[in-house]
Amino acid sequence: MNKKRTNFILIISVILLMFLFAGFFYLINVIKNKNKHISAVSATLQEKMNEKDNMVTLENKIIELGDTHKQISGYLIETSNIDTFVEYLESLGSSNNIDLIVKSVETPKGEKNKLTFNIEMDGSFPNITKVVSILENSPYSLSVNSLYINKITEDSKVETIDPKTKKTITTTNTKSSWQATANFTVLSF
Repeated sequence: MNKKRTNFILIISVILLMFLFAGFFYLINVIKNKNKHISAVSATLQEKMNEKDNMVTLENKIIELGDTHKQISGYLIETSNIDTFVEYLESLGSSNNIDLIVKSVETPKGEKNKLTFNIEMDGSFPNITKVVSILENSPYSLSVNSLYINKITEDSKVETIDPKTKKTITTTNTKSSWQATANFTVLSF
């Protein structure tokens, strides 16, 4: 009976040991599966976080591009707003005490992103050169193609009668002014 009991304890111990090993291997497999799942979730989470960081970077780049677009727009003339640029030119002339007239606005043949302006200016030499300098240094992408400055003198005769001698006295008044014609090209979009 002692032997039976010892065999019985041995069999139960072996069965319990097998159950423990089976439970142990089952738990190891569960842990491995959970670990794989957690790794996959972690990788997905990392991808999502990278995408979020990329989106933030992209949004910042879009804002920078918007600022750059505004800056570039300041250098170019929008073809739908040519009248605004013409008004700018005319106000530039009037604020510098010269008569500035835009004679023509053309698109050069074969060049779709350029506008050519022909202007005439009448006034004093310093004021005309000041306007030309302002145009050359304006924020627009502008290049002067030609500039002609001429001095115009007008002689006017004034006849007066001397009350004492009753003779006609002719005096000549010379009036000089400056006239300029300019042709320049501005980039447009």
